[in-house]
Amino acid sequence: MDDKELRSARQSVPPNAEQLINALRQIGYSFEQAVSDLVDNCVNAKAKNVLIRLQYDDQAIVQLLVADDGHGMTESLLQRAMRFGAHEDIGDLSLGKFGMGMKLASFSHAKTLSVHTVSGASACGRRWTVEGISRNWLLEEIPSEEAREATAGPFPSMDLARCGSVIEWSRIDRLATSKNGVDATLSQLFNRLRVHLGLHFHRFLESRRLSIRLDSQHVDGSEADRATEIAALNPFRYDESGAPEFPQNFPVTIPEIGKIKAIAHIWPPNSKSPEYKLGNRAASRQGFYFYRNDRLIQAGGWNGVVEHETEPHTSLARIAVDLPESMDEHFGLNVQKSLVIVPPPFAESMQAATSASGVQFSKYRSLAERVYRKKDVRAQTDYPLVPDGALPAELARRARDVLGDGSKTRPVKIVWDELSDPGALFEVDREEMCLRLDKRMRRKLLGGKRGTQTDLPVVKLLLFLLLEQDFDKARHSAQRRKQLDALSELLSTALRFE
Repeated sequence: MDDKELRSARQSVPPNAEQLINALRQIGYSFEQAVSDLVDNCVNAKAKNVLIRLQYDDQAIVQLLVADDGHGMTESLLQRAMRFGAHEDIGDLSLGKFGMGMKLASFSHAKTLSVHTVSGASACGRRWTVEGISRNWLLEEIPSEEAREATAGPFPSMDLARCGSVIEWSRIDRLATSKNGVDATLSQLFNRLRVHLGLHFHRFLESRRLSIRLDSQHVDGSEADRATEIAALNPFRYDESGAPEFPQNFPVTIPEIGKIKAIAHIWPPNSKSPEYKLGNRAASRQGFYFYRNDRLIQAGGWNGVVEHETEPHTSLARIAVDLPESMDEHFGLNVQKSLVIVPPPFAESMQAATSASGVQFSKYRSLAERVYRKKDVRAQTDYPLVPDGALPAELARRARDVLGDGSKTRPVKIVWDELSDPGALFEVDREEMCLRLDKRMRRKLLGGKRGTQTDLPVVKLLLFLLLEQDFDKARHSAQRRKQLDALSELLSTALRFE
């Protein structure tokens, strides 16, 4: 078959636009993944400040705005940026890869995507709608006056008069309102965004290259509410390592691909820090943390290196890997930029890696598990102490909230009793986890009045707080016992002056 015959045998068959956009809307972005993809565009534009605003009415969230003070776009750049499969700023430090992120992320939650931008003296805008795409990819041009008005704000800490952009979702149809109402929905979304954005952009936030603010606004209101700034959540920020020999660098040689560095950490046990809990999902956050141009892509997971990915006893193990641009063709990303697709030799190469100190990576998880299991032995003694009973019910609940901080607790009984030492005013019974108070104090302070077990709550709480540490056997030295005897005798003497 010659070239002429071959050309006549081939035809251009464009996709069915309506079916394709409906399929693309099903790719599966979570809300926070979609918003992160928009923030990527702000970072690519060299923005210093980003504002994410959720606009709502009495029934639902109706609009989302992402404003940034980056360099903005000319009309020709914006036209290219709106094209599916191309983005406007491809460079060594770009966070984009497929040129699909802003578009797919937006249509995963809304039917209309508008981009307004200012660059120098010019303002322009473009708008995609599901209907326009279905009618053979018809992209709307937004009048410059409308684009300039959209970028006028007000947006705190930003002046977009000369440069910047605003991405807008409207006709949001994939963001269900909670059965508890729109306020509850906003609270849930704020919490999810705080964790996701704080984690995935933590290097930018920590270095102050970027500030991300989040607020909400009723469509009939002129002022924003729920305003907050996203704090960095560094998954490797702890005060002291769980194992003194860690972190350790594991050089990894992947055959026919090259070398990468994997820095393995072991978190300290019993941590309650937000950086460890990461939205109360610590077990699923173990494993590899892959970064690309300082943006965290994958936050946990073992990528085939181990079989049981969420084994709780290895939840202290986290490994940081920075992927160089030169390996883009070998380490793939899913469309949502939440998962790294590793090359086939990766798992075997990781298992064979050895640190400079001679630790084999294949033993690393066992070391992390050993640290965790020591935690299990100590766990009960690490639960905070709370007074049990002997207090009015409302005060007891408040004490549990304040002292327990929402975690499991160990109760300490407080009872009036005849003490074995007639010169003592209290006894710390560590075996029974009981604080015994001498009945003389009760009679003296109540002036002979008949009381109940919930009387003198201030005295009980003060003594509990004073003696709380003494229910830890490890801290109860002979010297401390002498101090307690002297303290009890001193208080008994003071009672005679009441």
